[in-house]
Amino acid sequence: MKRVFYTICIFMFTLPGYTKTYADMFNVVYRNKLYYSSYVFLKKSVEINLKIKRSKSNKVMDIIHPSVFIHDPELDKLPNGRTGLDYAIGIRRFFLNDFETAEKKLKMLRKKNPMRFEASYILGLIHLRRGEYRKASTEFKRCVRLSKVKKKVSGRGEQYINTFKNRCVQQVARVSFSQKKYKESLKFLNFVEKDDYIWPRFIIDKAWNYYWNGENERALGSVMTYKAPLLRRFMTPEANYLKGLIYYEMCYYEKAEKTYKEFNRNTWKYRNVAKTASRNRLLRLILSKRIPTKKVDKFLYYYLKGFKKDIRFFTYKRSSRMIQREIKKLSKVKSLKQARVFLDSLYYYQKAIRGDFQDFLKNISEDYYHQISEMRSAFVKLNLMVSLQKRQQLSKGNTDKLEDTITTQELGDIANVSDKFIWDFRGGFWADELGDYAVALRNRCKK
Repeated sequence: MKRVFYTICIFMFTLPGYTKTYADMFNVVYRNKLYYSSYVFLKKSVEINLKIKRSKSNKVMDIIHPSVFIHDPELDKLPNGRTGLDYAIGIRRFFLNDFETAEKKLKMLRKKNPMRFEASYILGLIHLRRGEYRKASTEFKRCVRLSKVKKKVSGRGEQYINTFKNRCVQQVARVSFSQKKYKESLKFLNFVEKDDYIWPRFIIDKAWNYYWNGENERALGSVMTYKAPLLRRFMTPEANYLKGLIYYEMCYYEKAEKTYKEFNRNTWKYRNVAKTASRNRLLRLILSKRIPTKKVDKFLYYYLKGFKKDIRFFTYKRSSRMIQREIKKLSKVKSLKQARVFLDSLYYYQKAIRGDFQDFLKNISEDYYHQISEMRSAFVKLNLMVSLQKRQQLSKGNTDKLEDTITTQELGDIANVSDKFIWDFRGGFWADELGDYAVALRNRCKK
């Protein structure tokens, strides 16, 4: 408490004639681990070209939630040269769609700067928007490599670093997929271990790679993995559609129809709640530790549950706790006039972080609605094709092709790979095999 009081007392002398003390005040607040308050003095110091030890400014940049930078117009007033706030400025310019300035600022970060890790991801996204796929892939790969540097110097936890690194791996794979390099894309996706938090999101990526590579058995096995209790919350409308499409292409028309009906019954029915849910409702559901009783709330609750391991969720919780602790400390001396400056800044940062996270929840909820609508259109077309095929088969008297029975195939007919597991619909799931199933299903269209 005495240290906090000392910090505030020093701040009271922050008058125009004492501007050279900004760096000293930064050091005092930083030493008390009031990092969001440190950010206030860091900006003041950079504005008048006072030097702050780079390792300290890097740590503040690493700890502060990016939403603070995005909503901080004071960053627009800072000098154009290299400063300790280049990452913050680059992030803000990126979200303001000023990609040229964002690229310039983010490239100023040195290799040993812990924020070069995240900066590489943003630079990769900038190159993707321009259609510069080779440069984008280079930046995403650099992001993966820099995860080792991040671990040595970062204030972030292991969970954050690994999850962010795997985001970069996913982007590398998607660049290869967009160029129709399906085997290469799969190679990158297989770098991620199954105990990583983002891994369930990779299953649908792998399934589409298998599908376009002509490996329907493995594509179907991948999407079937979502039936495992641990992974049901990660099931997407797209995965359901891919399952129905593969059944259709392998002439299992009844199963394709059944997939469509399940989609209508379990997903399409509740689509509007994903579109109309308020930001506060979404926040309440993702923070809830109890399963809701209402079916519409359950629908959203289980979908949002899949994002509880997302970077956005645990950084929101971590940052909210940090700011609240700082507010609590400073509130004890709020009678001091200048303490209000800190508190007002912290309340603003708290509001920005909360607002951005609510926007994130609203975006994924609306995106879920659009996914459902798009897959509904795709399912309708698929169902029309199924009906046409069924009529053609009935007109030829081939009623056996309409029976909803499984025809297995020889194991040797499925491409042999080291991580292949055969599933004939009778077995269960094993945690170490999830995502690597190949369904031993014979293509009935070959007769």
